[in-house]
Amino acid sequence: MAKTQKVLMCPPTYFDIEYEINPWMHTNDQPTGETAHQQWQKLYKIYTEQLGWQVEQIEPVKGLPDMVFATDCCLMIDGRAMLSSFRYPERQPETAHFEAKLRELDYTDLKHADSFFEGGGDTLKFGDKIIAGYGFRSDIKAHRELADYFNREVISLKIVDPRFYHLDTSLAVLSSDTVAYFPGAIDQDSRTRLKAAVPNLIEAGEEEAIGFGLNAVSDGRTIITSNQSESLLDKYRSAGFEVIGTPILEFRKSGGGVKCLTLEL
Repeated sequence: MAKTQKVLMCPPTYFDIEYEINPWMHTNDQPTGETAHQQWQKLYKIYTEQLGWQVEQIEPVKGLPDMVFATDCCLMIDGRAMLSSFRYPERQPETAHFEAKLRELDYTDLKHADSFFEGGGDTLKFGDKIIAGYGFRSDIKAHRELADYFNREVISLKIVDPRFYHLDTSLAVLSSDTVAYFPGAIDQDSRTRLKAAVPNLIEAGEEEAIGFGLNAVSDGRTIITSNQSESLLDKYRSAGFEVIGTPILEFRKSGGGVKCLTLEL
């Protein structure tokens, strides 16, 4: 698994709850701006200072509070990206801003998804395959587009728990042969497909998943994720990974965490 060295993030300048499109979002439970900024800044410093990664930033746009969840804008593999087609109108304008930023960074091989597709929120690279979710945001028809565009096998998983509306809230690719997931987020057929495709599976319990420790970024050796569930972090350590836990739950108020905030370029 190639080491992640370059990512794109969006500062939480305008992050708040302006609408409700998943079970975590409540307009009467607003994030604290200062806390959100501190948590975002801590993650940024983990990448830049602790791990030495290159972090690009996109300018946030007022009225688009979920732009902070940069991973949702596209799936990028080997410099090619399939751009998102968001299901909810509130998020649809984000795509144009991210497309412009990617072109500014000299990524020009970009394709707009024809079907509902929410980028890295519902798709994760796994070796030479793509693990992709559908059910609440992305349409399964987008999986054929992914397979054709990237010329990779797509492992399709049906999400059945609305709390884990995006696949990356309940499943993390940790290395080229290891995936962590919460079984209750997907249906039985999907669990069977996942077990057939992945040599090493780490199962998380419901409370561990609710702590957003599965919304993780990994370079194949070091996992960066929520510090909420120490038991899940211990499972990662027992599997041989280094772990960096960080406070991130201000973003859970909008249904996001470490992976949501991080687009791997």
